[in-house]
Amino acid sequence: MNVVFCIMLLAGVVYAAVSGRAELAQQALLSGAGEAVTLCLSLAGAYAFFGGLMGVLRESGAAGALARALRAPLSRMFPFAPGEERALEDICLNLSANMLGVGGAATPAGISAMRTMAQARGEGAPVSDAMILFLVVNTSSVQLLPTSMIALRAQAGSASPADIVLPTLLATAVSTAAGILACRLFAAWARRRGGTA
Repeated sequence: MNVVFCIMLLAGVVYAAVSGRAELAQQALLSGAGEAVTLCLSLAGAYAFFGGLMGVLRESGAAGALARALRAPLSRMFPFAPGEERALEDICLNLSANMLGVGGAATPAGISAMRTMAQARGEGAPVSDAMILFLVVNTSSVQLLPTSMIALRAQAGSASPADIVLPTLLATAVSTAAGILACRLFAAWARRRGGTA
């Protein structure tokens, strides 16, 4: 990815030099870098608050309770191959953190879940239906509390930054349902295709 960004940056600089806009490109680069630093600093307080909120939810047992509540439905939803069910605890932690809008806290559990399922499959084995479904559900991620977006809206000066909670919940619920349905349909199609081959 670094190579792609370097190529894009170099192409932009070369085009600016050829078209006689090198000075404008330099100003844009410097102002963009300054704005990025300002944005990071302005968001630091909001992220610290929501990170602390996630810590409180963890310490109070609320995050763990959500993960335990997800355990039964997720064990029925995921078509685990033998051995892959060991990833269920990490999947529950990942999805509960995503539901609370703390994607950074969800990432380690998600990586651990994928690693556990890959080890159960064996080296060189193709990905399983459970792995694909987990990736889709993790990406669509039902949001009960979209903390990151609330923080961005607050820093941008929104009068009611939390107004997005209900629309975000509805949109992510629909996208997650659509993703699950698509995974089921493609898995059934692949099984039929494999059976007739």
